[in-house]
Formats: sequence, C-alpha cells, structure tokens
Amino acid sequence: MPESTNRSVPTWRLWLALYVACSLVVGLAVSLVVLRSGADTSDLLLAGGGGFATSFALCLALPAAVRELKRQD
Repeated sequence: MPESTNRSVPTWRLWLALYVACSLVVGLAVSLVVLRSGADTSDLLLAGGGGFATSFALCLALPAAVRELKRQD
C-alpha cells in the first residue's frame, strides 16, 4: 500500500505546479488588461492578485468537483 501512496505524490506535485503556472498566466493577463486601462499600480496589483487567487482556488476545487460528479453516476 505505501508504494501506491509514493507514486501519487509526484503526480500531485505536478498538478499543483500546473495550477500555479496557469494561475500566474491568468494573473498576468488580468494585470496587463488593467495596465492598458491606465489604472494605478495598486489597482494593478490588486486585480492581478485577485485573478491569481480566484483561478488558483478554481483549479484546486476542480478535482473534488470531478470526483463528486463521478461518484454520482
């Protein structure tokens, strides 16, 4: 049984790295859109951070939602 646990740890780390990378892209895209609108630096940071946090939370919730949908069938 411990072997299967050890094999799943690198997979989880890979998914977590993918979530962070996608969230960074979303945060940067939001920041660029806000920058083009001529907003303040503080508004830029708040919008980019909000985009990052929201997309990261959605990425973390996705596996649980898929697991729940599979369980319902």
